[in-house]
Amino acid sequence: GASLDFTHEEREALLRLPRRSYIVSHDEKKRLLVGLFDILFGYAYDVRTTLNDPTCESAWTVCKLSSTLSWLDTCDSVAHAIASSIRRALVYPLYRNWELSCRVVADVGRIVALGRVQVLKALMRVRNLLSGSSSRYILNNIVVDDYCCWLQSLTEGSAAKKLSSLAGHL
Repeated sequence: GASLDFTHEEREALLRLPRRSYIVSHDEKKRLLVGLFDILFGYAYDVRTTLNDPTCESAWTVCKLSSTLSWLDTCDSVAHAIASSIRRALVYPLYRNWELSCRVVADVGRIVALGRVQVLKALMRVRNLLSGSSSRYILNNIVVDDYCCWLQSLTEGSAAKKLSSLAGHL
């Protein structure tokens, strides 16, 4: 099982992120949560198919399966994001399987159900994958860092409420 505490390296990386505050409307919060699912789907697919041992193709896989990272698009609803993610998983990667895709959706549900720390740990791993890519590192500045800062800025109760809302749709 995964640890529910941050490692020293993860704490250091989180401390190096810029301190930002976000004014987010209700509709934007919904889009943020849908985008979060989208990113976590790509991450969970890679973890499941590599047995949590990232390869040189892991950054490509995560970005290709996430429309948020692939072309900065977000879906309107969790149902649409699930359909889009599964569709992408059946088209792009090496392992194209319906059952695998459904299990990845369940994996995302488990990550989200474990709470903010586990979601942040997953995002930090995505961040590390993208940092090692010569063409995808910029996505950290555009997308992933803001997600990490936003999640950290939420109170524990607010984060739990938002994540349980997302988990309820999975």
